Amino acid sequence: MEGIVLFFKPQNFYSTQIVNYFKKLSKNKVGHGGALDKMAEGLIILGIGKFTKYLNYFLNKSVKTYLTDIMFGYYSKTYDTEIKDEIKKVSDCQIDLKELEKVLMKLKNIRKIKQKPPMFSSVKIKGVPAYKLARKNVDFNLKEREVYFYNFKIISFSNNILRIRIKTSSGFYVRSFAFDLGKEVNCPAIVSYILREKINNFSIKNALRFEDIEKDFLGLMIKFYGLVQGVGFRYFCYKKAKKYSINGYAKNLKDGSVRIISQGKLNDLINFYYDIKDGSPFSKVKKIIPIWYKSGVVYNSFSIL
Repeated sequence: MEGIVLFFKPQNFYSTQIVNYFKKLSKNKVGHGGALDKMAEGLIILGIGKFTKYLNYFLNKSVKTYLTDIMFGYYSKTYDTEIKDEIKKVSDCQIDLKELEKVLMKLKNIRKIKQKPPMFSSVKIKGVPAYKLARKNVDFNLKEREVYFYNFKIISFSNNILRIRIKTSSGFYVRSFAFDLGKEVNCPAIVSYILREKINNFSIKNALRFEDIEKDFLGLMIKFYGLVQGVGFRYFCYKKAKKYSINGYAKNLKDGSVRIISQGKLNDLINFYYDIKDGSPFSKVKKIIPIWYKSGVVYNSFSIL
């Protein structure tokens, strides 16, 4: 198994646990394109095999969308509610929503902001994750970094809890955002919920979950570039799909590529992929991008479009 995987990380899982799960599943090297906190849930992008080389793009140049709940009047060392004993109510301050909106608009207009990662984060200090040092009460300092705050939408505000959707750059820490926002409005704040909804155009709607793999029904989209149109490539894929009981379609695209949408059991999809990845006898594949995902549409056959 190889390619890019869109996966929904549940709460109370470390991102490394998801990576290790796919290492066992794929029997290949695996990396991720941006971790999520243990208490956070949502989209995580994995690279398997040679496709780990694509992960730097997601790590450094992505636009990410989060839905988060921010509690005002509280403080914790982790800037969230993960460690219950660490949560302290430190103020009964009441937030004025209009003032809060002004602060958020200011950040949006600045766009490029400086942010210091939380002490309890995976940022490495001389090769050691910061959270490990923080747990041992070791003194260290994390440098500020430039990140982008592109947009926001307030969903609700009640009982000093703000539910907000934010669009940010790679490297943005939602927990630090909540902490800094609290300082701006003179009322300490922590995060009680984080959902990563999107990374670029990839959405949680198309993210595989553990239950999809347990049910053994997955989607695999493959884009082929090179000499792949007008050489019988789609029919070649059609025959291979029939061989492995794969449903979906093969379609020529305007940019000269061919898109293959395939659905089925994991092992059947793997066999199908390795049978077609090098192309048909008269085609010449220059580039291939396979993406494992959860399909919103179920096909009953394999078609040539």
